[in-house]
Amino acid sequence: MRVVFATSEVSPIAKTGGLGDVCGSLPKVLRKMGHEVAVFMPYYRQARQWFDRNGIVPHQLLPTVVISWANWIAEATFLRATLPGSDVPLILVANDYFFEREQIYARAPDGNDDFLLRYTFFCRAVIRACELLDVAPDILHCHDWHTALLPLYLDSGLRGSPQFARTRSVYTIHNLHYQGAAGADAFELTGLHSRYWAPDALEHFGQLNPMKGAILFADEVTTVSPNYAREIQTREHGAGLDGVLRAVSHKVNGILNGIDVDEWNPATDPLLPAHYDADSLRDKTKAKRALSKEAGFRFSAKRPIVGAVSRLVDQKGFQLLIPVMRRLLHAGARLAILGSGEPELENALVQIASEHPDDCRVWIGFDNALAHRIYGGADMLLMPSMYEPCGLNQMYALRYGTLPVVRLTGGLADTVIPFDGTNGEVANGFGFVAAHPFDLYLATWVAMLNFKDGSVWKTLQANGMACDFSWERSAATYDAVYRRALQS
Repeated sequence: MRVVFATSEVSPIAKTGGLGDVCGSLPKVLRKMGHEVAVFMPYYRQARQWFDRNGIVPHQLLPTVVISWANWIAEATFLRATLPGSDVPLILVANDYFFEREQIYARAPDGNDDFLLRYTFFCRAVIRACELLDVAPDILHCHDWHTALLPLYLDSGLRGSPQFARTRSVYTIHNLHYQGAAGADAFELTGLHSRYWAPDALEHFGQLNPMKGAILFADEVTTVSPNYAREIQTREHGAGLDGVLRAVSHKVNGILNGIDVDEWNPATDPLLPAHYDADSLRDKTKAKRALSKEAGFRFSAKRPIVGAVSRLVDQKGFQLLIPVMRRLLHAGARLAILGSGEPELENALVQIASEHPDDCRVWIGFDNALAHRIYGGADMLLMPSMYEPCGLNQMYALRYGTLPVVRLTGGLADTVIPFDGTNGEVANGFGFVAAHPFDLYLATWVAMLNFKDGSVWKTLQANGMACDFSWERSAATYDAVYRRALQS
């Protein structure tokens, strides 16, 4: 079947999180399965810079065209490249006013937060490109709030055009907390009939809510892990849309994200100082030794390094770590943390690291190569998330024989099986439930105790490294969802 992805991010070209990873990997696996796939994304400054760095010049497909809708008008230029390492077409929507900005989600040059206008334009541009290029998708796969208007445009009469007569929509929620909500006066930006300003469409307690509209009008809805699909239908985790999701639960599917198992492979990873696999875990010590040196630690095989690679925001739960960091260090842990985010969290972590330079190192920022070295050289990876739709870091860690210590929420509960002393044949990490610093400390302390038992630890490492987190597994489930959508 012909599948068109519409997304605001594609890794490695322009991304801020897991959304980009999914849209940079899943289309390639679907293509290998025999589907005809194309991906649309905005041509951000960051994308242009990525192509420049890699010596790639996307070529212009059409003369610049004018996109008009409602009372709005804007120019779009369509460029073509391919997803790295594949022949999957990548169609880039260029408009310097909307997308030539310092950050992907930056405000307009005048300081106005025009988020809804710029992604409404993107949605209209995807539609127009399909018409001009005679692309007739069987499935229009829309991702997060940025493309949430597309299922409504299909419903509003777009299926009357030749390109969209058979098209069905699949909508994927990557993070329910980001819904694209705006004031009621923003409805005019959409160009939709007033029928869609209603509680069974875009209106949500007096606001415009694109994500709500997509959940209601898409033929199938997916999210990025089975447990998250259950959680978001509860009041605690539903972010105000739990009732809407329960009402359409028959079409809500939880599909665990995958990872690129070629890029994340400790046996071949060019960013590691030493290579190893499940049969040569002794060589992981070389990676630990190198990380110890980089962090300023005196190497000790007996003391565990607890790593973390994360955005430093409340969602990721590092406010739980800070109150017990000194206690963990006193108990014998060494901490190697890479991340950036909220200044309050950054400053607290840096302050504690400055007090314990021999046992704690915090790097503020993001460094992909360093992230790989932490996954390879650490003994454990800490992920104390308040909520986690899927999470990829724990999958990377398991692949590298680095045991995760996680809060059992969302996709973390789907991928990490906590060791309880009796389930060594299946366990691959450690976990806690309550969002409390003491529970984080206790789970990490239990992991540190088990680290001292080499036999148990190697068994848990082997269990983790044997897990299948490839995209092939997930892509087969997406294929089934696409086929259900076509039957709707």
